[in-house]
Amino acid sequence: MDYTTTLTKEDPIVITIGNFDGIHKGHLRLMQELRTMAQTLPAKPVVVTGDPHKLLVVRPDSNLQCLTTLEEKLALTVLYGHIPDNIVINFTSQVAKMSADDFLESLREHFVLRGMVVGVDFSLGHNRLGNITFLREYGQKHAIEVLPMQLEAAEQARISSTRIRTLVSEGQIEEANALLGHPVIASSIVGKGDLRGRQLGFPTANLLPESHKLLPADGVYAARVHLGNVLARDERYENPVYNSVVNIGVRPTFGGHKRIVEAHLLDVDLDLYDQRITLDFITRLRDEQRFAGIDALKAQIASDVLTARQILQKEA
Repeated sequence: MDYTTTLTKEDPIVITIGNFDGIHKGHLRLMQELRTMAQTLPAKPVVVTGDPHKLLVVRPDSNLQCLTTLEEKLALTVLYGHIPDNIVINFTSQVAKMSADDFLESLREHFVLRGMVVGVDFSLGHNRLGNITFLREYGQKHAIEVLPMQLEAAEQARISSTRIRTLVSEGQIEEANALLGHPVIASSIVGKGDLRGRQLGFPTANLLPESHKLLPADGVYAARVHLGNVLARDERYENPVYNSVVNIGVRPTFGGHKRIVEAHLLDVDLDLYDQRITLDFITRLRDEQRFAGIDALKAQIASDVLTARQILQKEA
């Protein structure tokens, strides 16, 4: 089993295992308990995840779009989960076929495993046979503390990445943000566009997201832009934050067909080509629409800018 890690072999660790797409409130609750267990034992708290996402391997025809890339996921784990250490397993069809026992034995060959925190419905290994009963028995045998937890719920439904992906794909950003406990994000390198926004008087930074990155539904959004990756917003760093209007779609007024993401930063004109920026989506302003002409489009963008400024000033 191949992996990358921030750890050394000598460190005792406690772990939580999962896909952790999005790093939502349920994940954060697990990480909070993991930190508590780590202090008690003592040991280092560690997130164990896989790349690519399990479903992209076991169901390659599923066309899964993920809330977070691996880089985004690990950064959110540090920023909101306060867990800097991780083990990232190269998830392959061979790993998918491993039994729960073989999987844990492989981990124990490389690390000093002292504890695990998982959801009550968590299961591990081929055919999901590594359930809580198995984990408790394995833990007793190998002196590993196992803590199953009831995950966070909202409106009588368990918070899940699947539920949040549906909200994001429908453009229900505020609802998704509430379940995440932080904004929906997109972190990407800024690429060259056709300068259409600049010609209209609203220059934009054009993002180049990864192929399996889930983007909100086509439309116009109020968002914040951080220069750098997800960790750029850490209060320890004095990186500027800019309010913005983000358009996602094909730009039907110009007869476009390729889906693009373009962010217009309010009150500033920066050269961001080839730099990484991170968008925090705050709310959806409207659907993408086709306009009768350039003047109508410019008037609507100006209105979007005014609305986004008002919303983002209230949210500050």
